Amino acid sequence: MAVFLANIGVNAGHAARSPLFVDGTFALLPVPEAHPWRAPMLRLCDLPHLRVHAPRSWHDRAVHLDPDLASPTPTYGDNCRRAGRAFSLRRAQSGDLIVFLARLQPADEHATFHLVGCLEVADALTDVTSDPGTGWWDANAHVRRARATNKWDSFWVFKGGDGSRFFQRAIPFTRRETEMVFGETRWPAWRTELQTIGSYTRTVRRIEGPGEEWLRATCLS
Repeated sequence: MAVFLANIGVNAGHAARSPLFVDGTFALLPVPEAHPWRAPMLRLCDLPHLRVHAPRSWHDRAVHLDPDLASPTPTYGDNCRRAGRAFSLRRAQSGDLIVFLARLQPADEHATFHLVGCLEVADALTDVTSDPGTGWWDANAHVRRARATNKWDSFWVFKGGDGSRFFQRAIPFTRRETEMVFGETRWPAWRTELQTIGSYTRTVRRIEGPGEEWLRATCLS
């Protein structure tokens, strides 16, 4: 069984930040959609527990809530056929684990990376080029967007099994954890630690060896 590491949520290029609270809990803000809102897409105002952490200008914007690990059927989607960052997920199979990394913002401190959740792959809807009809994928952000825009661009949707969840508290992912997961790494002096970790996690990575064992043990404990 394989382990994949995927970077999710808002980043330095967005006007909002995903807050990290002093007790280690967090709120993960979804990225805005490029398309104007249209049902069945979600707006940030439809998610009051997240809306309070975003600028007012975001409240009526369509957002891409992905992964959705709080739904009765957890899902995660990506453009595994078209987007280079997600090519590795085409190898994902039932029983594999997708671990989610996010940039979180503590109060009055610099942003840091943390592990925030995981999806245990139970099934997959692959290369979606037309409406697949009603199914476990209905609430996924890619399906919502495609039904709103009628653009079915070969995306994939993964269904989560019983081990899928957001963590109660974020797990720090610093230089130490990066080297544990990726092995030998380079830390250029002209880059911050955050920038270097971001460069290693910009694409979805299939993790092998000791890093895979550590991620699985950490996320499923």
